[in-house]
Amino acid sequence: MGIKASHIASFLNAELHGKDISLIKVSSLDSMYSNSVVYAKQLSEDIVHLLNNRNDLLAIVCREYDGLLRNPHIISLNPRLDFARILKNFFEKDRKVGIESTAIVSKTASIGMGSYIGHYSIIGDGVVIGNCTEIRDHVVIKDNCAIGNQCIIKSNTVIGEEGFGFEFDENGAPIRIPHLGSVRIGDEVEVGALNVIARGTLDDTILSDKVKTDDHVFIAHNVKVGENTVIIAGTEISGSVTIGKNVWIAPQSTIINKVDIGDNSFIGIGSVVIKSVDSDVVVAGFPARKIKDRDVTSDKG
Repeated sequence: MGIKASHIASFLNAELHGKDISLIKVSSLDSMYSNSVVYAKQLSEDIVHLLNNRNDLLAIVCREYDGLLRNPHIISLNPRLDFARILKNFFEKDRKVGIESTAIVSKTASIGMGSYIGHYSIIGDGVVIGNCTEIRDHVVIKDNCAIGNQCIIKSNTVIGEEGFGFEFDENGAPIRIPHLGSVRIGDEVEVGALNVIARGTLDDTILSDKVKTDDHVFIAHNVKVGENTVIIAGTEISGSVTIGKNVWIAPQSTIINKVDIGDNSFIGIGSVVIKSVDSDVVVAGFPARKIKDRDVTSDKG
């Protein structure tokens, strides 16, 4: 039967322009299907022409399209964000709930309501997992780690193994330092596939609320990551690094031990960070150097 365009407009607290059509899917501007939702975040004459020849889809568009379109559309301050909200609210598949028979969950672990533990995942002693959190397949969460509400931990990730910590004896032999801390992950955190997050040595390794990590990310012992920070694929963060809020760390970046990364900073692709980074700046290079100040509001526009 589909979702009425007017329902989506009401959800976005926005005005629907044009016919109130029914919608059954989403699509891209490159492959526009009938009865679908698309978005355009930048004005283009080609897109105007495409949309004006289609009365069978709903377009979420930026303000520059106002008065140019004949097809059903909604004017948005941030079309990509509103499109994401539409996807999540109307088109996302229902999440699984429960514990798969192949998972191994300690009797002393606590699993919140509405959460899911995937195939062959291992949940250790004293682990606490919040409500509506999804632990996918082949995930290992070691003893006494804590994961908040509404999190996603993607497949083949390991959380809470010991970090790489050694001291050398009088003969030069490396002696392992026991890691007695844990990993604490806040609410609405997403951890990518094939991540490793090491437990703290004495204090905990911490990922605060709404942190997002891409696939193939390594986070060493005692690292602290502030709210809303995004860490992209292939990044390596060494021990005891402190990362502020709203930080963007681009792919293949490396951050050495005990560096501080200020709030709202941006670490460019492939950067090697060997000294602390101020808040509200963009850095890049090897070694990373300040490129310019960062305007976070402009980034989100």
